[in-house]
Amino acid sequence: MSKGSGLHNNAPSQKEQQKKKLENVDLKLEERDQRWLEKVARAPHQEPWSVTILQYAWTAGPVTLMAAYFGYYFAYGVMMPLERAFYFLGYSVIAVALGVGYRLFHNMTHGRQQAKDRINLLSLIDQVPELIYQVRDLGQINMTEEQRRIHSAGILLRKLDLGPEWVSTAIEDLTGNQQLAKQAERIEIFRRAGLYNRMKDIIEEAREESDKAFQSLNENHPRTAEALKKRLNGIVARPHHGQKREPLFIERILSAIEEGNENLMTLHDVEEMLTLCFELICGREIAYLKIEYTGHWDLARALDKLEEERNDLRISRARVYSRLKALTTYLNNIGIPSEIGSGNGLSTHKLLTIATKSLDTLSLQVREARQLTLSSPQKKGARKHLLTLSTKSQQLEKALQIYNESHRAYLKQGRDSLLLKRALKNWQKLSSKYQHQNNENLKRSLTISEQTIFLDDEDKAEVTQRIRQYLNESPDLQKNRLKNSQEDSSLLDAEQNLTEACARDIAIEIATILDPYIHLHEPQIQRAIESANAISLANIEPGMSARTKAAWGEAMASAVEKNLATSAEKLAQNLIRYYRVPLSDQTINFLVKTYNASLERLQFIARYETPLSASYSLDNVSAMEVPQPKDNWQIDLYNAKKTITRMSLKGMA
Repeated sequence: MSKGSGLHNNAPSQKEQQKKKLENVDLKLEERDQRWLEKVARAPHQEPWSVTILQYAWTAGPVTLMAAYFGYYFAYGVMMPLERAFYFLGYSVIAVALGVGYRLFHNMTHGRQQAKDRINLLSLIDQVPELIYQVRDLGQINMTEEQRRIHSAGILLRKLDLGPEWVSTAIEDLTGNQQLAKQAERIEIFRRAGLYNRMKDIIEEAREESDKAFQSLNENHPRTAEALKKRLNGIVARPHHGQKREPLFIERILSAIEEGNENLMTLHDVEEMLTLCFELICGREIAYLKIEYTGHWDLARALDKLEEERNDLRISRARVYSRLKALTTYLNNIGIPSEIGSGNGLSTHKLLTIATKSLDTLSLQVREARQLTLSSPQKKGARKHLLTLSTKSQQLEKALQIYNESHRAYLKQGRDSLLLKRALKNWQKLSSKYQHQNNENLKRSLTISEQTIFLDDEDKAEVTQRIRQYLNESPDLQKNRLKNSQEDSSLLDAEQNLTEACARDIAIEIATILDPYIHLHEPQIQRAIESANAISLANIEPGMSARTKAAWGEAMASAVEKNLATSAEKLAQNLIRYYRVPLSDQTINFLVKTYNASLERLQFIARYETPLSASYSLDNVSAMEVPQPKDNWQIDLYNAKKTITRMSLKGMA
């Protein structure tokens, strides 16, 4: 017999209403608040618990003495015996002495450490934004002038408080249309003045040119095109909205660590990791939803296995995109011409097309360099061409390594898909079995718990100390600080400030330091961070004082709104697809009220989403084939290496 299902909200105002059972639902779905120990662990406290306890002890001493004295009088009508009064008095004196003594000891030891921790934290908050801006500028070195123009204009348009002249400059750089740039300036002026009806008039006048500009940019620069469209429609992002993160940046950095290949990450990934670090040390809290199962052990184990296989399949698909993103960035950095710069916002199919085209170009360059080396009549000329051939062949070899990583990730999708089918079949079999058992003691429920990613005060101190130690001991950064102390940093070239290798090392070190505290290696943590918008650093400018940066950082970290609507909608979809829990009206209302999910979206999911069966083909879900490397790429690389070896033996190298 099928068991009933209830939906619970532990909020005090709705607790009783949400405990009603739903009919015809396989599993019970409930939402819990933080457990008591979780609340105690997260509760802010400025001093150690030992200090707090002793404070209560010596404070309660005199109060206890007075209470005992007057209580004894009211109860017996006589004053308390002197020996008992001495007992309570002695207790009070000893408690006060212990409390004061321990407080003095704490202030002399831990108090100084806390002051030092605050100074270190302020220093790191001062340093991280400067590194972010250096990495951002470093990423433009290998771009063409046109790519730098588009990339820089996109950054300007995403700034929160941008003056009309800045908007005009960015629009003109993007489109080359002075008239459209002037109209954008007027739109911003009227928006700032609150004259929205007049602003709409200008928007309509510029509509045709705006659409043309958007269409021309959207194919290769979708994120910049979206920023352009919003500005030309008078829409400006607010601090509580934050900014979208680069998808899968954590996965690429962790993969670079695991495989010892820094080319698997991009400089934009470095920027994202530095931004995440800045958020966390400024007090950012990132919320996410987690499903927990309480019930039969076999069913719980089956659910854990299902979640594990789902995560593995998601990681495999993520790696296909990540490797192609890293490959296109690497090819662009070594000077292979393409129509994109950073590649932010591009689809997997688009990245594969660009990567294939760029590899064809690089392979052709290797072939031509080999032909020039073999056909050169003069030894000096042959040596020059051989050097070019050696460089190009090394670049092709690295590019093929990254491409092969993408191809292997694609192949792993198939294997992970089969494992997911087995786990899904086992879960559904056990779920159906226990669903029809008449065991009244069997409690089966899926619990929605809201989790938070954050650093407490002790974590901040430890993370800050380790990152500061690494930055201070880095030889490249020491040279950078020396140059900045001798010259105006605004006049220094980006290449003098920070190298790509050093920037990637910083990201790797920060990821390694943060992992024990926020568990970056867990897929659900990665998804939670990447789905939560990052804070905007638009109001923090290079050269600001440390306290100003700290004030802006803390303000922006607390201003970004907690938005769990998308997570709730995805959770609702998974409840039907994998767990076979139908969405009743009460369930939908619960998700809407608790997490502000879209009512229309949930109703659409409830109507059209169907449970997956074990026979359903998962291979074609968001999958895209990454073919094997072309034969001519590998042949050109093989011939190049053979030529280099032969020429080296002749003593020409």
